[in-house]
Amino acid sequence: MAGEQQHAHERVAPQAGHEQQTCPACGLHVDTVVRRRKSLGVFIPVWTRGPCRNPDCTDYVERGER
Repeated sequence: MAGEQQHAHERVAPQAGHEQQTCPACGLHVDTVVRRRKSLGVFIPVWTRGPCRNPDCTDYVERGER
């Protein structure tokens, strides 16, 4: 509905059928995250690269942060 606030929804996606994503900074594998976007009133899944969990990486994100 108009005026509703949209929240960021994301989940770790199963790896079957999707190529493994890598961190552009360090090259290690990261989780594939499924987010969603709304198009014509329907939520569409979008698979993207998740945050890097390598503490030595410049793109490192601790759990619970985005």
